[in-house]
Amino acid sequence: MLIEQQLNKLNEKFYGYICAIEESLQKKDLTDEFFLIDLKEFDNEVIKVLALAHPQGEFLRQTIAYLKITSFLYKIKKSVKSFIKKYNFQNDKIDALYQNALSTITTLKLALNSENVEDAYSTIISYEKIADELYKELVADIKNIDNIDEILLTLNIAKKLERISDSTKTIAKYLLFAKEGLDI
Repeated sequence: MLIEQQLNKLNEKFYGYICAIEESLQKKDLTDEFFLIDLKEFDNEVIKVLALAHPQGEFLRQTIAYLKITSFLYKIKKSVKSFIKKYNFQNDKIDALYQNALSTITTLKLALNSENVEDAYSTIISYEKIADELYKELVADIKNIDNIDEILLTLNIAKKLERISDSTKTIAKYLLFAKEGLDI
């Protein structure tokens, strides 16, 4: 029972991190909770569970999934922070990428709360494909801009938003692995 309690604690912390990221994205402002995300601490807690609790079977899969998730959660956190600090202009494609990124985070959060990872994974894959298409369209559109600084800033922000969708897809894949033991 000890391992289940520790994994529940990790899940609650992970869920809180996703909520903080979602809230910052929604508000387009870095919240206090966003700054409290401590992924090094989370990583250390996962390693402690592995080292001290000797999990087996499904518990080991879940623990490994959290260990793998940490780096992708870090990428999402970094992308959200960069987006919020740099985006101060109007662009329809960037706005669409933003909505898409927010939808992937919200879908992941809902899946964590309901433990319905399978449906969330397929939905997140759809969002990730949409993000890829939006990014390609933006790259094609940006060729008409003369200001190199504007081009670089727009591409940078777009890539950060596209990465949120991509990293969320990878996290959902690890959660699916934890639940079902499918190949990762």
